Amino acid sequence: MIITLTTDFGLADPFVGIMKGVILGIAPEAHIVDITHSITAFDIVEGAVLIDSAYRYFPAGTVHVVVVDPGVGSVRRPIAAAAHGQVFVAPDNGVLSAVLESEVYHIQNRSLFLNSISQTFHGRDIFSPVAAHLVKGAPIDSVGPRILDFMKKTLPIPKPQGDKVLGTVLRIDKFGNIITNLKRKHLVDAFTIRLSGRGITRFCGNFSEAAPGEFFAFEGSTGFIEIALNQGSAATKLNVERGAEIEVEVASANQ
Repeated sequence: MIITLTTDFGLADPFVGIMKGVILGIAPEAHIVDITHSITAFDIVEGAVLIDSAYRYFPAGTVHVVVVDPGVGSVRRPIAAAAHGQVFVAPDNGVLSAVLESEVYHIQNRSLFLNSISQTFHGRDIFSPVAAHLVKGAPIDSVGPRILDFMKKTLPIPKPQGDKVLGTVLRIDKFGNIITNLKRKHLVDAFTIRLSGRGITRFCGNFSEAAPGEFFAFEGSTGFIEIALNQGSAATKLNVERGAEIEVEVASANQ
């Protein structure tokens, strides 16, 4: 009985702890795993990328609660989705775009909610209790009617442009490494990654191959190409944020 939590709440406020209290009040046997609570506030794309990179390492039957919800209190729907042998509970705003398949339900069964519903804390009042009931064995179709018009955003993908490939920064991690949407196939033996006016030509298998203070590219644990500064923050040094454009010059653009 595993429930994971992924939010943009941070840990300075009691929101995450309260969600755990709600879950344990309904399903005291549940094991709660924090994936992250440090998603950039309101950043649906970052949330989508992170849950996609994490869910596959959990066993079948895991229930994932994903709350990045700038539209809380609006007409956006709460949903529960079965995909990849697991269950996802989240707002219908695109944060599940990378994992959704076809089995998606509009959460409407108020008997699964807390008694009082806040307009600003659906993580506590709807998503957490629904997840707890699901992990205890409630069938997913008990949450409400199945829907076909769920929101699925197109996430950034590399685009060829002549002899170049244009990529995007997906996120910045705690160490200042710049995680891109590029894959190893987009870099040939002779490449130049241009980002914030700097050209990066070195590819390393790990950090020990780079000199202190050297910029380099490497394949991160999620399979995406990352830009790093050995013993420093590449994002800070280059003044780069999520969404920045990356240009890759290669001998012949690969897709």
